[in-house]
Amino acid sequence: MDVQIAVYHSLRWLLRPFLLRGVAIATHGINHIPQRGAAIIVCNHRSDTDGLLITFALPRYIAWMVADYMTNIPVTSQVLSLTGMVPVKTEGYPTPSSIKQALHRLRQGKLLGIFPEGEDYIFANDFDAPLAQLQSGFAHLAYVAQVPVIPTMIVPTAEKLEPITIPPVIRPHLEKHYDLTHVNSIVRYRAADIRIGKAISLNPVARLDKHEQVGWLQMQTRQAMLNLQN
Repeated sequence: MDVQIAVYHSLRWLLRPFLLRGVAIATHGINHIPQRGAAIIVCNHRSDTDGLLITFALPRYIAWMVADYMTNIPVTSQVLSLTGMVPVKTEGYPTPSSIKQALHRLRQGKLLGIFPEGEDYIFANDFDAPLAQLQSGFAHLAYVAQVPVIPTMIVPTAEKLEPITIPPVIRPHLEKHYDLTHVNSIVRYRAADIRIGKAISLNPVARLDKHEQVGWLQMQTRQAMLNLQN
């Protein structure tokens, strides 16, 4: 077995009872996740625990695109590397290295997980805020790798704001990130539905140029996510 996948599933099994204690998860549409082959999971982003919820709910390995500042944190950096996660800049355009790593995971036949609303959205703590506009990076990756996109929504059924504190030993590694050093609270789920939609392929618009295909996929994915939410 792939070493990264083996480490991922070992940690998933070991940590699930502790990291999701007291959180009830109901998963719908899991049959839309292919048993094998590459695809991009596109999910909304309301909390810093969103990646964990999807990771623990789905049986397949997911290579998540994670904020690059996470690689500055001791231990976390090693875990991300051992499990094959893909660091990506949270501001500006992704680096060629991030794009190369993401495409490599897809060409290995793996699932790639992306939160295209961007991380700033989770710090707003606006429970009534609509789904944000999706950044187009996932659609460009899907076009280049020629893989489908799987729209996914985390729909909370019980949640609350909790204070967030950054331990002193970690704070120096995050000083350059304004939101993380100034945010006072963040969403914590008590119960949530994970709703997975049907895969969206570029086949219907294969005759269009790249720009049109990317725009179409971006629009179709957001609409599918809105449908799942409602």
